Amino acid sequence: MTTWLRSLTLLSACAVSLAFAASASAQTYVYPQRGQSPQQQEFDRGQCYSWAVQQSGFDPANPRVATAPPPMQSAPQGGLFRGAAGGAALGAVGGAIGGNAGEGAAIGAGVGALFGLMRRAEWHEQQEQQQQNYASQQQWALSQGHANYNRAFGTCMAGRGYTVS
Repeated sequence: MTTWLRSLTLLSACAVSLAFAASASAQTYVYPQRGQSPQQQEFDRGQCYSWAVQQSGFDPANPRVATAPPPMQSAPQGGLFRGAAGGAALGAVGGAIGGNAGEGAAIGAGVGALFGLMRRAEWHEQQEQQQQNYASQQQWALSQGHANYNRAFGTCMAGRGYTVS
C-alpha cells in the first residue's frame, strides 16, 4: 500500500512539473492591431510587464514562491535497541511465567527490535512523503503564479490594442 501511495505521489509531482515546464516555456505572442511601431510595441510590453507583475504578484524573470518548508521532526530515538530492550524485559517476564526466562527474553528482544525498525522505517516514509508534498505545492504555486501573470499581461496588451495568444 505505501509503495503504491509513494508511486502515486511521485507521478503527481512529475505531472505538475511537466505542466509547469510547459506553461513556463510557453511564449506569449502579441500582434499589433492598430499598426503600432516596434518601438511602441516594446514600450507597451515593458509597461504591461510591470503592471502584470504588480497585479499578479508574480515576476516570471524572478519566480519565487512564499511557502514555508515542512517542519523537520526528529527521528524516533533508539528504535532498534530501545525496542529490543523493552521486548526483552517483557519476554523475560512472560518466559519466567512459562518457566524459561532466557528464551522469553531472547524472543522478546527480537520482536521488540523488529517493531523498533518498523517504527523508524515508517518515520522515514512519512518524512519522504512530506518532502514530496512540499515539492508538489511549490510547483503548483509557481504554475499558478505564472498563469496569473500571463492573464494580467494579456489583459494589459489587449487593452493597448494588441491581439494576444
